[in-house]
Amino acid sequence: MVWKKYKGRQRKVCPNCHYVHWSNEKISVGGLVARDKQILLVQRAQRPGKGLWTIPGGFVEQEETMQEAIKREIKEETGVIAEPQRIVSTAEIPEKKCHEIYVTFALAFVSGDVVIQHSEILEAHFFTLTQAMDLPLADLTRQLLTNNSANHLSPLGIKPELANGFYLYG
Repeated sequence: MVWKKYKGRQRKVCPNCHYVHWSNEKISVGGLVARDKQILLVQRAQRPGKGLWTIPGGFVEQEETMQEAIKREIKEETGVIAEPQRIVSTAEIPEKKCHEIYVTFALAFVSGDVVIQHSEILEAHFFTLTQAMDLPLADLTRQLLTNNSANHLSPLGIKPELANGFYLYG
């Protein structure tokens, strides 16, 4: 595959058969899990953002829906079972090599005790919004928490902003 201008953009094209590789998206999800007016946060054990607190989440597998992915990621990282209620925001980093898309869900706590997956997470706890805002938060998490109601986690009209390189919409 070589980079070649095709239909007005640089794209990867096979020089032999002329196959055009149209895109390379990476979809990830995050979850605002609410329990008794508290939010579930995890402290990252790896880069990027090692040591920072963020909402739990991760990548969507190839044959998995986004709702399945966020439920799986939260359970894997924290042991908590949660049910998606709605999409709170979307974000993106449109770059040449990969277009990263990030979807944030509001989820209702269903059951489970917090059990940490140590390979990815240093700690995980439920925090009030006030407690959470005093933590060293990842920028995107701070934007999501700032722009959502502590009581109901309802969208408050998030405007597109740069957060960890993401353009954030809500």
